[in-house]
Amino acid sequence: MHLKKSLGQHLLIAHPTVEKIARTLAPTKDDTVLEIGPGTGILTKELLKLAGHVVAVEKDSDMITSLRSLANDSSSLEIVHSDFLELDLNIIFSESRITNHGSRLFCGNLPYNISTPILFKLRDHKDLFERGVIMIQKEVAERLVAKSGGKDYGILSIMMQVSAKIEKCFHVSPRSFLPPPKVTSTVVKIHFYKDSPYKIKDRQLFENIVKSCFGKRRKMIRNSVPKEHLPALERAGIKSTQRPEELSIEKYVLLANTIIS
Repeated sequence: MHLKKSLGQHLLIAHPTVEKIARTLAPTKDDTVLEIGPGTGILTKELLKLAGHVVAVEKDSDMITSLRSLANDSSSLEIVHSDFLELDLNIIFSESRITNHGSRLFCGNLPYNISTPILFKLRDHKDLFERGVIMIQKEVAERLVAKSGGKDYGILSIMMQVSAKIEKCFHVSPRSFLPPPKVTSTVVKIHFYKDSPYKIKDRQLFENIVKSCFGKRRKMIRNSVPKEHLPALERAGIKSTQRPEELSIEKYVLLANTIIS
């Protein structure tokens, strides 16, 4: 099978790793799993053993043939030939299509080159899901769980952590893939909050503040926020000489909430 470099394809071929990913997600027969980028279906097979329904979203036409042979053997598998980033998830999970009444989960070995856009799309549709398990580049996983003060801490860390509890589960060697990537992968569990511990009054303002600050990461915070918001720094007890990576998530929430109070 010819793999497309443009799609960032590295097929997972290690069965013990596949089984471990499925066990980490731990779906039940009442649950529906959205699998992102199933490829030839090696993980799909394991998910079908545990879940009541699997919706496999695959962009590559060459992979669809393998998946259809799986679908012929299982009425629990639905194949969606589409680019995940262009897919309307609300339609996928409409009541007319999904009859299971359990949890809605997501899973997948995400293409390295689009893992961040996929993560943001999942976050934007967090109300559709309870939790998920994904495999991503180790560097991206470190950014996902990073705390303030470190080089990995940034927009991705903050945006995801205000929406979900994120846990690194285990690393996966390049030898587990075909072709082997040049980097180590990490399996991560994401559990979206039903009620986030971060009480953000205006989500759009909060995100704009974070993006503005990290757009000028090396500058002091007084040079990163819009001038009209500078008085809020003092009211929030934030030193204007601090740099964006030094502020905790709580401080960004406080700053955004102070601006509109």
